[in-house]
Amino acid sequence: MSAFARTVRYANPSALHAERIDMLMLNVGLRCDQRCAHCHQSSSPGRSEVMSRDVMQTIVAVAGEVRPLLVDITGGAPELNPDIRYLLRLLHDAGLPVRLRTNLTALLTPEAAGLIGVLAEYRVALLASLPAMDPEELATQGRGPLDRSLESLRSLTDAGYGSDPRLRLDIAVNRSASALEETPAEVESRFRKELADRLGIRFNDLLLITNVPVGRFRDHLHGDRRLDSYLEELREAFNPETLSHLACRTCISVAWDGTLWDCDFNLGHGITLSHGLPSHIADFDVSVLANRPVRFAEHCFACTAMAGSG
Repeated sequence: MSAFARTVRYANPSALHAERIDMLMLNVGLRCDQRCAHCHQSSSPGRSEVMSRDVMQTIVAVAGEVRPLLVDITGGAPELNPDIRYLLRLLHDAGLPVRLRTNLTALLTPEAAGLIGVLAEYRVALLASLPAMDPEELATQGRGPLDRSLESLRSLTDAGYGSDPRLRLDIAVNRSASALEETPAEVESRFRKELADRLGIRFNDLLLITNVPVGRFRDHLHGDRRLDSYLEELREAFNPETLSHLACRTCISVAWDGTLWDCDFNLGHGITLSHGLPSHIADFDVSVLANRPVRFAEHCFACTAMAGSG
């Protein structure tokens, strides 16, 4: 049993198991136009993993039976999956609520030409990653130029995102353990002042996501000999009150190849579902998976630090 699982067992034993499946998270591929330092999937322009139409069809069939409250699409940059419009249409026709996670700059690539209009037509909610409003800070994180992200946000504002109640736009801000002292309210106030007040870019909510020590970010920490200290900071920031709303308790992830995972971070770290559980979307059994034992590891402390992640 991992140190995190032991902590959970002591603080709230019920959190060792899932409760239900309210959300399906779909990782539709690892290709990305960026190479972010905090990426737990180590995504980049050179990755070739991609979800096929066959897997998409099976997912939509399962989702039609399970009726999750949300189908959450991620990557990589999901905009770069050549069949993303096909998937969005299937989900829309099935009457399923959808959110797409975007790094913003992928919406400006040739592959995503016209996609904002499709997203608006299908009423797809967006969770846009914008780790910082300082160009130099973004550059240190491996992100593209700030003006490209702002250009994309202006296009979304023009399409009605953030103002039309049917077009939700939330901003996700990644932060390291060392930045945990800044409260969510302080971060949101700073971003609203910059985006809404100064630039006229509208958004709904701001979500804080603690950088998870998985994938490329873990490699960076290890290379800088900071992995142990970072993990210790996360452990010290553990908040038992976050256990009642851990995403893995109400969500299950589907990878590009149709395999099932407790969460996208476990996918990035290669931690499979507990032995004996259905492991592929083709074998999905909600009666078994909805209350499955969740597999935890040390990186899970990122989701319970301070007020939680996301």
